[in-house]
Parts: sequence; C-alpha cells; structure tokens
Amino acid sequence: MSNKLLRLIALGKIDIRMPLARRAVSGKGSHILMGALLVCLLALSLSGIDRHVTAQGAFPDPNANCPHATCGEVSPLIPMQSTEAVHMGLVWKRSSATPKILFHARFPEYTPNDMADPALIDLAIQRGAFTTAGNQFNSSLRDVLHGFDPFLGLGTNRSADDSFQRLTYGGYLMRQGLSQSVPTRIVANRTMERQLLFDIGNPDAFKNSGKFHTALLDEADFALNRSAFAENGYSKGMFYNTYCNARVTLADGRVYVFGGHDMQSDNGLYKVNIFDPETETWVQRRQPCTRSNWAADPFGLQLFAQNPNAQFYPNCDPRNQQSTQPSEPSDQKYGRWYPSAIALPNGMILVVGGFDQNNSVPPDPNRVTKGRQNIPQTDTAFTASRVNQVVPEVYDPKTDRNIALENARMAFPLYPQLEVVQTGPNNDDWMVCTFDGEKDYGTEAIPGGAKFGIGGGTPQFTKGTTFCLDVLGALKDPSRNIPAKNHWTLVDTASEVRPYCCPTASQIEIDDDGHTVSHKWFMISGQDASGDQTGTVEEIDFTDPNPRWKIVGSILQPLATTKAVLLPDGKVLIGQGLNRSPNCTVDGRPCTYEEKEGLHFQMFDPSNGSITKLARTTVSRGLHGTATLLPDASVFFAGENREALVRPDDPSFPLMTSYAGLLPFGDPDQGVPVGQLFSPPYLFRQDGTRAVRPVIDVAPEEISYGGHFDISVAGNPDQISSVVMLRSDHNTHSLTTGDRYVKLSFHQKGAAHKGEIRIRAPKLPAQAVPGIYLLFVLDQAGVPSVANRVYLVLEK
Repeated sequence: MSNKLLRLIALGKIDIRMPLARRAVSGKGSHILMGALLVCLLALSLSGIDRHVTAQGAFPDPNANCPHATCGEVSPLIPMQSTEAVHMGLVWKRSSATPKILFHARFPEYTPNDMADPALIDLAIQRGAFTTAGNQFNSSLRDVLHGFDPFLGLGTNRSADDSFQRLTYGGYLMRQGLSQSVPTRIVANRTMERQLLFDIGNPDAFKNSGKFHTALLDEADFALNRSAFAENGYSKGMFYNTYCNARVTLADGRVYVFGGHDMQSDNGLYKVNIFDPETETWVQRRQPCTRSNWAADPFGLQLFAQNPNAQFYPNCDPRNQQSTQPSEPSDQKYGRWYPSAIALPNGMILVVGGFDQNNSVPPDPNRVTKGRQNIPQTDTAFTASRVNQVVPEVYDPKTDRNIALENARMAFPLYPQLEVVQTGPNNDDWMVCTFDGEKDYGTEAIPGGAKFGIGGGTPQFTKGTTFCLDVLGALKDPSRNIPAKNHWTLVDTASEVRPYCCPTASQIEIDDDGHTVSHKWFMISGQDASGDQTGTVEEIDFTDPNPRWKIVGSILQPLATTKAVLLPDGKVLIGQGLNRSPNCTVDGRPCTYEEKEGLHFQMFDPSNGSITKLARTTVSRGLHGTATLLPDASVFFAGENREALVRPDDPSFPLMTSYAGLLPFGDPDQGVPVGQLFSPPYLFRQDGTRAVRPVIDVAPEEISYGGHFDISVAGNPDQISSVVMLRSDHNTHSLTTGDRYVKLSFHQKGAAHKGEIRIRAPKLPAQAVPGIYLLFVLDQAGVPSVANRVYLVLEK
C-alpha cells in the first residue's frame, strides 16, 4: 500500500471497507435510488403483506440511530467462505505492508465434501430443513448415522456411508462440536479446504451486500469476496487436524502450532506444525497414512470395491498412533488438546496444559447398530481414559525440538491464560505467570497425566491462583527429568475463578530510562463461588512490591467467552460472549435477549475502571468466536460454529430470504461463516465522518532492545500525545495469551518542522517479547494513526 494511499485513508478521504449498500446510496444517483426504494415500500404496504415481515426482510442497520463518535460502527456481515475462524491471527510477509489473516476450524486438512455428503445436504434443503427445527444437515456427515435421520425419508433398508469416520477417524464419535459446522448450504464452498488465508489487502476482501443477518446471506454474497481467500490446508502441506491447538508467532514471522485434535474431542496431538508466511505453506512434516490414503482413494471407493467390510486402509489402522501421528523428532513428549503457548523473552516458546485420551481404547462397539436407529454413539470407555497433561514443555525454534519440564508439574483448565513478567533488572530476570493452576491435583493416572478438572466427577478448579514459573530455572535444573512440582511461586489468589471462560488484557508502560512504570494484567469477567458467571474485572500490577489482585470494575452484564482486544488508546474493546443461564440478571431483572447473547460491544477503560455501551451486532458468538486488531485500528470479529450463528430464539425472525422464502424462525441449517468489522469511536468525528488521523511517514522496519529509535510524522510532532506498540498474537476460545499493549516514552527530535520523534525502545525482552508489533502514534484527540509493522528482535 503506497504512502499516498495511506495518507488518504488516514485523512478520511477513502474508506476501503465501505459496504456496497452505503456506496449505492451515495453520489449522484442516491436520490433516484432512495425514491425507488420508497416506491417499493409503498407498493408492499398496499399489497397487504405484513410490514413487520417486510422490515425484517430488509433488516436495516441496527445502529443507524447510534452516532459513530459515541457507539463506533459495526459493518454488515462479511462472508468467510468454507470455514469458521475459530483459530485466527495476522501473518506477515516481509515484503508486504499489509498482513493476511490465517484461520481455520476443525478438519483444516480436508474439504467439507470429504466429511459431508452434498447430496444429502441438498435433499435436506428440498425437504424443508430451513423451516424445520433442529440441525438436519447433520445427517449428511459420513459416519454411522449417515442418512438415517427419519426427516430425510430414506428408511433403514440401506447402508451408511461412514467412510470418513471409519477410515480416518478410527470409528470414534464424529457428530459433535464443530463437526456439525462442516455441512454448508453454500455450494461453492463445499470443495474448499477448511483452512484459509484471507488477504485483507485484496480490493474485494470486505465486499458485502449490506446484510446484517446471517440467514439472509446466499451464494451471491459469498461470490463477492471469494477472490480474497486462498486455500491453505492439505494443498499447502497441512496434514493434521490442528483444531484446538495453541499457536504463537515469533519474530521470524512464522506461526508455531502445538497440538490439536486427533479423533474425537479431548484426544491430543503431539505435533508441532509451522506456517511459513514467506511461502504461505506449512513446513514439511511426515504425512499420516490416513491422510495420504484418503488423497489416493477418496471415500475408500477402490478399497470397498474389493472389501466392503474393510475397517481401514491396508496397514493403516487409525487406532494405531503411527497411522494418524507418525513420530518425528519435532514432536512434543505429550499429546495436547486445548493447550496454551506463549512466546518467551529468549525466543523460545512455553507450552502448558491440554488434555489427552488413549486411542488404543476402541470406540462404542454398538455404534453401527445405534446408527441405523438414529441413536448417537457414546465412546464411554474412550472418554474415561481422559487425562490432564501436567508437564510443561519448552520448544526451541533453532533446533525444532521440545524439552519436557518434568520437574515443574501443574494442572490447568483448558486453555489457561499466561503472562510473561519481568522480575529484575537483567535479561534473564523473568517468569511466566498463570491463572487457575492447581498443584494438588492428586495421583497421576499415567506418567504426566492427572485426573483433575477433566469432567466426569473429577475435582474442579476453584481457587483462582496465580502461580509463576521460573522457566530458565526449570530448564537449568540438573533434576529436570525427575518428576516434581518445583520452580513455581504462588503470587496471589484472585477473588474469582476463571476456568476456560474469560479473556485477559496486558498493559505495560515504559519510562524514558527504559524502566517499567506499570505492568497490569486484567481478568475480564469470571465465576462466583456457586459457578455462576459474573462481569467482574480484576487487575494485578506486577510492578507493585507485593502484587495483589483487586476488583476494578465490571462489564455491563455477566458473560462468558467474551472477546477482549487491546486498542491503541489504551482501552479494551469487549465484544460478544454469552450467558444463557436462567440465573443471568442485570440490576436485579432477568437478562434480555441482547444481553444473554452479548450483542452490544463494550469499552473498558483501565485508567478508571469505567465501562461504556457501544454499538450492537446481530450475530451471537460464544466460545468459538475470535477477534483481532487490524493495522488500521479497527477490530475484526469472526468465528463461532456455523450452525450457532442463527439462533432459534432470535426475535429478528420472521425473515424473507432470496433462497428460501419466508423463514418463520431461526434454524441452525441457515448458518454460514461470517465476520464483521468494528470501527471504534476514535475513528470518527462528532458529525459521524471519518476522523483525520496522524500519519507515520517513516519508521524503521526492525528495532532492538536497550536504545532509541526515530520516526517521522506528518505535521507538527507536538500534536502527538502517545506512541504505543501492540502485539496481537493468534487467538482462539477467548484466549489472548501473547497480546500486549506497550506504551513508550518519546520526545520531539530537532526542529518541529522536521516532524521527527525519538522513542525509547523496550530495555528488556520481558517488557515486550521478541516478535511483530503494530506501532501507532495518537494525536491529542486520541485518534490513532494507521500502524506500521515493526519487528522487535534480539541482538544477534
């Protein structure tokens, strides 16, 4: 993107994401179009059609009367093609000034047609799936239940196409969680892989038709921006189901992916997969025979022609770990599903937590018989083998190897939050702090695997502890390979627990001498002693001599799985989240539909603990929703199960669609993957027009620790009120580990007309770990510039 174009965007002359609907009513022909719309509405009213239905069919912008300078702006829905952005983050090529978004959901190495029978999807549509309660698309999945739903009318005198479940999935339960999101009504997406690279610099990237309800989107909508998406699954070297992984971007720009999903939920991967942004491919790993055989003989057509009862490809039993995860030196010692990972100050990566199961235990022996009766299998024995992985590992990207810290055991909930903390004046003075860790997890059922916090009546996480791990001490310990619970320090216990529910925000301020003035870590929302969700916000400042958690505010309503995004002005945008509990109340009254579904965005101000209600969306996003800050200082929200993006209790219905006529109520089969852009209030003037933004003319591409660096801005540098760096790592399941806001000290350099600013770089890697940062300047009104990408690197 040229500097001239950046200037025009910053000055508000160009809005590259203006929706089609808005462009259509601006310019010379707007009065003609508006007149035509009025004539159409008058004709409809005279025809006797229920005006409520007509209004819902048009489904106008729900924030039309909410000033942008107060509420911000929520874009219409943006098609996300063949997969849900359950894992999402920016990736950068060195040669490009604009990042892309890498995202995926379950089965990134396959296409929807591999797992779901398109003929049965179309049959379900023909038989009224969109107006029949429930998820009729489920019956298209290639498992033992395939086609046996009575809704399809196919009867039981038939055989299921369970090829995918049998040949690649070991016969384990497939019909649960995000597997149900695979079948789609968008025909063009059925042959696309379920891991994609979204080029947000493509002119059509955010193209849309102005729709605000998921059920209204159709094939034409998905054609608008398809050119901005590239497949990035099996065709680019991804051989594994990395759903429910932990991922980290390092200073080399590569994305390191730990663990994932190996047959049914809770069964982990040992693998470390690496995405290379320069080639936009995955670093070569050994290909499982399940995947290579499927590529050579899709659906097992040749295999079943020779032996209709074959349970797996020749010499490729999925219940043999080497068939699904052939061993290689880069593997972790422990298989992990839902682990967390964080970049370390020394350039390595810490991985903790996650669950695993024993896939030598067979699936439900009665699954075929149950399938013919349209009864789901249970896999009870397999589920009973579940353990919580209590041994952390440290990955070294230089050697592509993992080091197990057997001496630092600790049990964690799924996706525990992590935070790097400086503990002294030297480069090696740092620890990694955690939340909800449990040392007293009982006897290990297998080496490294505990029966704590895994469901099924096992003990739960109830303490809200903050333990900090001395990673370097554990690595140097001569007894590192001997099981122990050493090198952890209990810092404090918060007032609430937050297992697998709640995001965080990390803020650091550095003075002109390079010292850390403050390091605040926020926990946003929580759970009370009875297990009910709360809106409590707690803060701990690690620069205090005796850091302690304290309650500093509350979000507007009690929500789980909200998304928290640090903004350049130091505030935290909170979006989405759910609370469908009957105990959900606000000010003593039951929560409204909008409150239960977390439809209003909120702004938390850490400086005073205040919370402000902003614009609202029309899409519910819970556990599987995601959000990421973009270089233009807007925020992109996406993710969530496709079938959950249309709620049966949504009061917006009835709706009139172009593809299915009148929809009397929300139905999960109508769901399709969509995203939305949120533009915060700081991007607007009081009259609603785009704010004039400061501009960074020149900035270094790379900076190092311990010194200063210079930038040039357009105009008088006296107008610059703050300079900040933001690290936005890949996020999932409300896990924001690795994100950090770093406020830097600066002063004017030389004469004002030169526009030069000298900025104090972070002094120590624990203040801002090596990586890729967005560098913003803000003016006196708090308006941010478009960011420059900066690589913060250790000196070679």
